[in-house]
Amino acid sequence: MSTKGQDLYSSVRSNDSMMSRSMQGGPHMSGVGIFFQQEPDGKVYVKTIVSGGSAERDGRVRVGDVICGVDGRDVIGEPVSVLRSLLLGQEGGFVVLTFARAVESTEAEADAVGGTVIAKFDVELMRGSPEYLARLDASRRYEGELMDLRQQLKQALAEEKEIAEEVERVKRVLQLERGASARREKEIEDIRNSHQRETQALTEACRRAEQVRRDAVGRLMPVQTREGDMTEELARMKEKDRLRKEYVDELRKRHEEESGRLEAQLAKEQRARREEQSARQEVDRELAKSRAELKRESEHLRIISEQDRMHRDRTEMARRKFKELIDAMETVFGMGKEVEESAVALQNDFLGARVSLPREPLGESIAANNQQGEGRRDQNFFIA
Repeated sequence: MSTKGQDLYSSVRSNDSMMSRSMQGGPHMSGVGIFFQQEPDGKVYVKTIVSGGSAERDGRVRVGDVICGVDGRDVIGEPVSVLRSLLLGQEGGFVVLTFARAVESTEAEADAVGGTVIAKFDVELMRGSPEYLARLDASRRYEGELMDLRQQLKQALAEEKEIAEEVERVKRVLQLERGASARREKEIEDIRNSHQRETQALTEACRRAEQVRRDAVGRLMPVQTREGDMTEELARMKEKDRLRKEYVDELRKRHEEESGRLEAQLAKEQRARREEQSARQEVDRELAKSRAELKRESEHLRIISEQDRMHRDRTEMARRKFKELIDAMETVFGMGKEVEESAVALQNDFLGARVSLPREPLGESIAANNQQGEGRRDQNFFIA
């Protein structure tokens, strides 16, 4: 050890030591977590480092280091009472301590003696007891958690906005579907009226043909001489009957084409209903996910509600908005179910009309189906 090192460390340490420790100078007055002891020659060295204190957290101060200065003031030879008054201060304040330590010399330090030199270094430490520093760390962690919660709340609000936009889109789709359904009903009504007029005309033609046939038979029996004329009349009647059959076949063909078109429309509506069900299931999954996330968010917010009143109020407002969203979604689902029931009823009516077509006049069947469809339509599309 060098001469300087011997002068600094070789003294016998006395038993009547003084110490500077946290919370020893009055309320809210703390040190830096170091026990000092003074030697007979006046030098003050580090005897003990308090666990959890500022010095231990910093890690640069070691037992045996000699304190040389406090905030730039030379304290070598000063009594421990003066050193204590300089170290103690308000919790949270900082103090710069200058220490001296014997370290191994390098080859470049030619003036070193015995292989060691005295190195001085400054350490800036915060005043405070271990409990105060622990509370400070907890407060910092709490601030980080609070920032995370705020970020999560912003994300939840953004997701709520997206769900609201999706609900509005579904509402618009339902409105368009109602408009398309009304147009289809108008087309069906027009077709029904046209079929009714054609059926009436066909019935009248058949009645006239039957009347002509009866008149011809009546004239054929008393007047045998007019057989040639009656033959020509019969030929005309056959031609009319052929034309009537062709007309009936044309009507039947048109009816089959119209039936095919209605079946295609019904299949399209069924596909649209399946797509709507798929979209509704997707909305249900998103809603369940949002509910689970909101539940976790609410549980976490409940733990810190007593420390952040404003944050709790915002969360409660988000809950109310989310409940309104759920009510709106349930209303939309109810409307979708009514549309589905209406489509099923329309399909059943259409299939029933096709089955009963050979057994009743076309006009009466369509009129009955239309009346039933109007009744169901009044029930299915009632909106409170």
